Amino acid sequence: MFYHKKFKYLYVLCFVFLIIIFAQNLKLKIMDNQSKNQIRMIRTTLENLNDYIVKWTGFVPVEKYVALITANVAKIDVQEDKIASIDGGPSKRKEILRQQMQQTSMKISGSAYAYADDIGDTILLSKMDISKSDFTYLSDGEQANKAEMIYNETHPIVTSLSDYKILPADITELQKRIKDYRDFLTAPKISINIGSEAREEIKKLIKAILRVLIKLDKLMEHFREDEHEFFELYFKSRMVIDLGHRYRKAISKITGKVIDFESEAIVANANVYFEGEEKNLIKSDENGLYAIGAFKEGELVLIAVKEGFKKCEEMLTIKKDEDQELNLELEKVETPIIPPEV
Repeated sequence: MFYHKKFKYLYVLCFVFLIIIFAQNLKLKIMDNQSKNQIRMIRTTLENLNDYIVKWTGFVPVEKYVALITANVAKIDVQEDKIASIDGGPSKRKEILRQQMQQTSMKISGSAYAYADDIGDTILLSKMDISKSDFTYLSDGEQANKAEMIYNETHPIVTSLSDYKILPADITELQKRIKDYRDFLTAPKISINIGSEAREEIKKLIKAILRVLIKLDKLMEHFREDEHEFFELYFKSRMVIDLGHRYRKAISKITGKVIDFESEAIVANANVYFEGEEKNLIKSDENGLYAIGAFKEGELVLIAVKEGFKKCEEMLTIKKDEDQELNLELEKVETPIIPPEV
């Protein structure tokens, strides 16, 4: 009976532990989606800034701002490459490292075999007589040992291998790839740390870029009247469009402006959502612009509502990978005129 209770508590602890891990992974997934949406916005905004950079003539800080954003986007690219290299998990990472080590080993051993055959070194010839299958059927540690044997045999004679397309850099590369492979075998969790560090670095870079964009947002007021098309294009690109919700990926996006039906004035902070998807509503920004993702094909009703206006409903035909632009017109609610008392 004592052991049953002990195991019962152990099961409960394990269950709680799994819940915590799942919650952390869910939080990480949501944060990753948020970062991806922000990066998409940043790239689009930067592209528009570069296309219209001539319009910023006279604004001294702007070139510095754009250069800073460009530099930070390049740093984001580096961190995304790190994440991409380990997204398949430890097994994929190990396979990549193993293939790199094997390919370099085979290249060097092939040249060393030809060299040994030419000079009649039968001992070196037998050691370098290696086929791809010789690696395939070895255990992880034995594969590293075989690659290390090739390195040990060829390192002292590297100058003699120059005529066989092997340079000192090739030998150094093999040494590094053996080390990378061994390091991974002894510490397989290192890829998890790399991914976490890369994601944290991306968040820091995004924050730095957003601080610069806020400055540019304020400078854009100079273009509101004289360069209204550029003004709208800029703020349209500045919108963070959520193309993923609860593990779903939007199949298309709808963008446009919410305006007053009669005056065509912009309507800010209007609620925009698809019928039946109220929980996923977004709001038009201070310039009346909105952007929303659609998650299924077919006939969907897009709704815009705001206090003081009648509800606007527009039927849309949603197709995968076909984005649409649509202005939503809100009609003011008529207020009856009450005649003055006589």
